[in-house]
Amino acid sequence: MLFRSVSPIRTMKPEHRFHSYVTAATVAVMYYVVQHVAPLMSGGTVPFAQPVAALLLSVGVYKLLASFLLSTSRRFKFVKRHLLGANYVNGTWYGKFRLDDGSLVHTVEHFEQTLSSLKIRGQGFRSSGSSYAQWTSVSETIDAEAGILTYTYNCDKTNDKASFQGVCVFQFERADETSGPTCIRGYSADLIDGVRTENIEIKLSEDLLPFNQALQIARELQHLDAEGGIRDD
Repeated sequence: MLFRSVSPIRTMKPEHRFHSYVTAATVAVMYYVVQHVAPLMSGGTVPFAQPVAALLLSVGVYKLLASFLLSTSRRFKFVKRHLLGANYVNGTWYGKFRLDDGSLVHTVEHFEQTLSSLKIRGQGFRSSGSSYAQWTSVSETIDAEAGILTYTYNCDKTNDKASFQGVCVFQFERADETSGPTCIRGYSADLIDGVRTENIEIKLSEDLLPFNQALQIARELQHLDAEGGIRDD
């Protein structure tokens, strides 16, 4: 049996990948300093000045490069996508599920992701466009190797007086083990009854689209699919 080799860098956890890049860049800068700047300091009268200066400089360079890479990952999504690898889920996601009475609920979720955190905010809409519910994640876990996202949430339904908690479990659909998902399949279960509600979500955009705009885009896509005989609403 043949196995496809994968670069160790691509299989690293995001924080390890981040620090490996910053460390490599710091080493390159310090090598240049040692080769071209250190000789200019060789005439100093204090014997330990050079090692101390080198240590302080290396710490400063590392912090500067780390700050620069973090800032770059916030501004440019392709950088964040590369650093997060298979953990990358940032963006706007759309799904739908049916209630016990057969009515359809459309879901739009924002996956707000940094290199070290993930927050999920979602809204549910009835087919009429009226609000059904809104929720925010409390605890989020991504198992990139298994391709599973698990999170707990606090939810407020429009017609209910009290908030409640629940849990979501989704499995990734992705191109390979080093890529983030473009579709997730799984379920949510409200803790008040434990009933599992299946949902399939697709990524509409890497950007955080306004909820109503995302819903309109998803409906337009569904309409085109229905015309092509792929699915109905």
